[in-house]
Amino acid sequence: MAAPPQTRAAFLAWAAAAAASAAAPPAAAAPPPPDPLHPGRLGYALVLSGGGARGAYEAGLIDELRLARRIAPGSPLAPYDIVCGTSIGALNGYFVATGQYHLLRELWYGIASQDVVRLKPRYAKIANPESGIGTRVAAAMRLVLGLTSHETGVIDGEHLRRWMARYVDPERPVVTPLIWPVTNLSTQSPEFFYAIDRRLTGSERARGEEAIRIVVGPNAVLREATPDLLIDALRASAAIPVAFDPVELPSPHDPARYDQYVDGGVTANTPINAARAAARTVHVVMLDPPFEREHYSNAFDIGYAVFGAMQRRILDADLRAAYLETFGKRAIATLPARVEAFAVAHRTDIAALRAFAATLFDSDIAIVRPEKELPVSIVGFDDAENLFKTFALGFEAARAGFTPYVFS
Repeated sequence: MAAPPQTRAAFLAWAAAAAASAAAPPAAAAPPPPDPLHPGRLGYALVLSGGGARGAYEAGLIDELRLARRIAPGSPLAPYDIVCGTSIGALNGYFVATGQYHLLRELWYGIASQDVVRLKPRYAKIANPESGIGTRVAAAMRLVLGLTSHETGVIDGEHLRRWMARYVDPERPVVTPLIWPVTNLSTQSPEFFYAIDRRLTGSERARGEEAIRIVVGPNAVLREATPDLLIDALRASAAIPVAFDPVELPSPHDPARYDQYVDGGVTANTPINAARAAARTVHVVMLDPPFEREHYSNAFDIGYAVFGAMQRRILDADLRAAYLETFGKRAIATLPARVEAFAVAHRTDIAALRAFAATLFDSDIAIVRPEKELPVSIVGFDDAENLFKTFALGFEAARAGFTPYVFS
């Protein structure tokens, strides 16, 4: 499909045409079989990766999913029982979790004209071609000296927070649970925030929180994103180190103290492990193609590329682990009688093997990802043309569907 045009009227006309051309809603997906060893697990999880402005791809995919399935505003995005996201994936996930699909589309339509990502005021002249060369050099020198002494970020995080507050309503009810990782820089450890419908009864909330606890494990720090924390907890998940100042939030261990938080992508840019512990079937939206070859011309691009390489390596390891754990658990569960007889003869403890398998999680994982590098850059929030192209690519990817992941 061609990219949507770059005027408000034309864009809305494109969206209307897309809605009209959407296929009839598919038959409801059969729920995965229950897990008797982990009864709190859910059926389906949707995972949304981090990737800056490339999150337009996720927004396009979500738009097509809700159109094809005729999901009404304010309703859950069937068949997903939980949404897991990081960085821009956490923000996109918020709109899925609250059923605000039209607002998500409008956000990505208008973001290019809203100056979302900009340097702190004291460094703004660096990027302003109308500033004199001397002024620009002086501002650049202040930046270099600041980064080696007292400066912790160069992008205006408070401006980003004000922008987020225009779209994120902390009092908005949640229709699908949302969970996202952040990195506690003060303790150098991952943490998880979650949002759940606050209108639930006490027993319903307890069951929901128990299910989310399965996601992160008994020892991980799990915190509810209460209305006073929601915006900053989402912002923390996107606070790329050095680019943004760390976000200060009350410490989970001592609310009177504040810890510093940075990008959840440091530990899980695509939170597959959380999703597969939560659900039997996991649909993963990735923003990187299978292979990239780039030439980098400035320090920022190089730094982000290094960060991206680390994230890709973590993702590959998580996918392999998930696949092999699922394969191993299902293989052990279907051991034929002759293998058990062989194990008894050779004094192999099958019972211990089965007990170990009971601690594992098996999930069917399917992915969707661009075939080649997306047209918009990670920081291209002001690039209207390529944002629309990226949105349209996500829309088309949703029509093609998710592909089962097979390790090879």
